[in-house]
Amino acid sequence: MQSYWEQDSWLDADLAVIGAGLVGISTAIEYLERHPGKRVIVLERGLTPQGASTRNAGFACFGSLSEIAGDIDLMGSDAACEIVQQRVEGLMRLKARCKGADIGFDDAGGHEVFLDDHPALRRIEEVNNCIERVFGTAAFIDRTDLIQENGLSDRVQHLIRTPFEATVDSGKLVRTLWLIATRHGADIRTGGEVVEINDHGNGVEISVRTMTQNVIVKTENVVVAANALIPGLMHGNDVPVIVPGRGQVLVTEPIENLRLKGSFHFDEGFYYFRNVGNRILLGGGRNIDFESETTLSHETSVPIQAALETMLHDVILPNHPDVVIEHRWAGTMAFTSSKQPFVERISPGVIIAFGCNGMGVALSSSIATSASAILG
Repeated sequence: MQSYWEQDSWLDADLAVIGAGLVGISTAIEYLERHPGKRVIVLERGLTPQGASTRNAGFACFGSLSEIAGDIDLMGSDAACEIVQQRVEGLMRLKARCKGADIGFDDAGGHEVFLDDHPALRRIEEVNNCIERVFGTAAFIDRTDLIQENGLSDRVQHLIRTPFEATVDSGKLVRTLWLIATRHGADIRTGGEVVEINDHGNGVEISVRTMTQNVIVKTENVVVAANALIPGLMHGNDVPVIVPGRGQVLVTEPIENLRLKGSFHFDEGFYYFRNVGNRILLGGGRNIDFESETTLSHETSVPIQAALETMLHDVILPNHPDVVIEHRWAGTMAFTSSKQPFVERISPGVIIAFGCNGMGVALSSSIATSASAILG
């Protein structure tokens, strides 16, 4: 039971946001920028975001050559270009919002490696033409000459580069956004698990369970930005099928004379790696066992970690056979079949904000903008 002091609007808000990851915290900021002085509560079940926002690889990317070629086949040229536009605009908005803060931003460019004659290599002109209006110039260029410069294995046959990709420190990024949200007046509450959302038509009640008590948050509107946890909160509501996808990552110890610089994609984006200072961060591999990786678990698995280590030794660091893996972890991404963001009001007081599909750094600000526009 609440104390006497907690009764008077302690848990009342104009807006509640469920999830303090990139989408949720960006939505809180966006709303408060439009409505200074409004009361916003952000609810996060962990002490840090429990999805992928602080457990990702820190890629500020818009899609690799093979990914965008696949999107053209999936949704057509116009829609593929539109999603790239949203990602780029989201990155620009995110960068502007964090201007002056240390988020570990490094614009060393992005690359895609190919071990064979992949069909996407014959579609560079098509893909560049498709997204030219976004960048005003060719986004991708063949830089196979950079393979040796980055210390990659001679198994790598082709290297495609884009200057429009960057990397960030995901921990610093989220911490910066939390500070910005707090300065705008957002009240970030951690350690409470949302167990039920009841929309009464003239207000919403959110049941939250903590280690010591159960409480009710009362709000006019709620934005559910809980990524892969959305299906568990939205029983019976008309939302798209959301499938969790575990993203496993490893980081090496410092490597003397590391030559690799920037971000890299492989196998149509299912593997991704980058330098973090003089370390290698490598993640992915869920495509070797989709069924097992469709999970909310944050435990790493032996088969995926073994695949990552093979990639590390055979492709990325062929000249460093004794490199030591210093850290391993996993996070939860979420995917829809359409690969499109989903931001809609599904009842009078409830809005769903979802749809990063592995592009949270890029799309979070764009999704937040859409959610705030619905709120008015």
